[in-house]
Amino acid sequence: MKEGLLIGELSRRVNLPAQTIRYYERLGLLTPPKRTASRYRIYSADEEERLVFIQKAKRFGLSLDEIKRLIDLRADGVPPCADLQAMVKQHLAELDQHIQDMLTLHQELAQRYEYIEAVLSDSTEAPNETLCNGKICGLIEQDIEPE
Repeated sequence: MKEGLLIGELSRRVNLPAQTIRYYERLGLLTPPKRTASRYRIYSADEEERLVFIQKAKRFGLSLDEIKRLIDLRADGVPPCADLQAMVKQHLAELDQHIQDMLTLHQELAQRYEYIEAVLSDSTEAPNETLCNGKICGLIEQDIEPE
């Protein structure tokens, strides 16, 4: 009788496709599982816990390489908390920059929309070559002054 979970059972329990579990194994995020006599993988509760850890770490925005680093540090007997702190700090800085970039894009897009709306609403007829003068669409090609 087997002791552990077949990959399908593990897949259902952790809500991950079996191919993802095999991929994590190839990357070294999971230790190679034991095999049955017929070569089926048998996973222990430790692997199930490891997969739950990986899923939680991914929700922190950590990459698989970063997660592997934390796992490897722990396997070497080193608490990975300081490394995690540095990783999360870096991700927060990147997220802050991304938010700033998105806010800038939002402002530029809103200004462009106001310009387009003003140009098109001033016309009593459908957009024509005079309004949309440009190689493709002058409303995109024209530079507008920021407000």
